[in-house]
Amino acid sequence: MFSNRRWRLFAYGILAVVLVVLCLFPQPYLARAKVVPGDGGLSNIFGAGQTVNLSSLLGGDRSTVEVNLQMARSEEVTSEVIRQLALVGPGRSYATELAAKRALGKKVDIHTLLGGIIEIETKSWDQDWALSVTKAYVDAVAHRLGDYVRNQVIRKRKLVENRLFSAQTRLSRAEAVLTEFRRANRLPDVGAQLGSQLMLRTNLESQIQAKQVELATLRSTSGPENPRLRAAEQQISALQRQLATAGSSRTTVSGPTVGGLTGISLQYANLYRDYAFAQATFEVYSRIAEETASQEIIAQDRMQVAVVDSAHVDSERYFNTIPVALLALLVLAALFVEVYAPATGLFLSLREIDPKPAS
Repeated sequence: MFSNRRWRLFAYGILAVVLVVLCLFPQPYLARAKVVPGDGGLSNIFGAGQTVNLSSLLGGDRSTVEVNLQMARSEEVTSEVIRQLALVGPGRSYATELAAKRALGKKVDIHTLLGGIIEIETKSWDQDWALSVTKAYVDAVAHRLGDYVRNQVIRKRKLVENRLFSAQTRLSRAEAVLTEFRRANRLPDVGAQLGSQLMLRTNLESQIQAKQVELATLRSTSGPENPRLRAAEQQISALQRQLATAGSSRTTVSGPTVGGLTGISLQYANLYRDYAFAQATFEVYSRIAEETASQEIIAQDRMQVAVVDSAHVDSERYFNTIPVALLALLVLAALFVEVYAPATGLFLSLREIDPKPAS
């Protein structure tokens, strides 16, 4: 029967009509929404001292955009949507949470646009269901991003507070030990006992150690392009040159250097060095704590997810993709069998069996 060209054309027509109907009905709907996390650029500028370039203005910080996208696609967000809409349970749409997650993974698409905007699209034959799912995703994404920023701020604040408390405790202990040692040995003021040159050297050593602590903190909390890193490295180099100059001789008109000290005076110098280092470290963490407080204020904006385009059903007419693909495949197959193959002689039997009109 299929060797007859008329039967083949009739079959092509029937299949094409069926596929066209399936392309149009049931009608698919697309609900979409666009959200953007709070401005992380200001946080980078004030917190890390970074500059803004054209690519960051157009596409946002790629690392931040990728983090936001991964959180929007996370299991926590999907689970929150399932709980909000009560999709799982007896008499519900899905029997298990795993089945609901698989279905949402096929029907919901989350991607990013220029500027770090997150677009959420839900495709379904039920426009009300698609709209409700999109709204639930907007709420879940906003909640997840807010929790992430909030946890980051809390973690950093606790870290700085702990280090500041340790530095303050160390400073108090060093000051108490220095004072007790001076009283027990009936020593005069540090400047009178050690001399200005040795005090200068001791202060330089403590400042270098404190700057190294600050440099390590900056490396762990900001990127390598932070200008404060280079400034701290230059300051350490300058202090090291001053220290080398200060320690070049044993004695000066202002008093002995470390090489000229013995006994109690040397111990006194070591205790003063510990005190100066503790004081410089405390000042470093005090500045970091002030910067962290400023970053917390800026981070409040990142906790707010702005809705650029609220959830709505797209007015554009959409088609069912699988029937469209099958229809295109049918057209290509018909062209191949009826036009290309006979013209090239691939299927000679088709032309031989075709009925010829009676003369």
